[in-house]
Amino acid sequence: MTLDLVSIAAALGVGYYAAKMFYHMRQGRLEKGWSQMLIGAAVIASGYFFLTVEDLFLAYSFFYESVDYIGTVVCTAGLIVFMMGLRSHYVAWSRGSRSTKLAEQRAKERDRDTLVDLK
Repeated sequence: MTLDLVSIAAALGVGYYAAKMFYHMRQGRLEKGWSQMLIGAAVIASGYFFLTVEDLFLAYSFFYESVDYIGTVVCTAGLIVFMMGLRSHYVAWSRGSRSTKLAEQRAKERDRDTLVDLK
């Protein structure tokens, strides 16, 4: 019973901090990724809550199995959303590094053109 209470408190804590971070990280280039990751974390926490609450019911009763399935589906959906957020971060960083490399290359070309004009 103590482990269940600790698990519920941990799930609520993850959900709370995900909401708190969502509030603070809501603008910028990585906004989409952060919001998806934090929503995914909150959904995982709620699924974990269901998986913890299932211990309150008799093993293999209708309620036990129902809550187990709900928790598993919710956790899986949260993981999918979380992974989409990670992918969004990757895409944002990849675009940023490509544009930075392209800008550096263009600057070098302009410097070469300037040197040629001076000769």
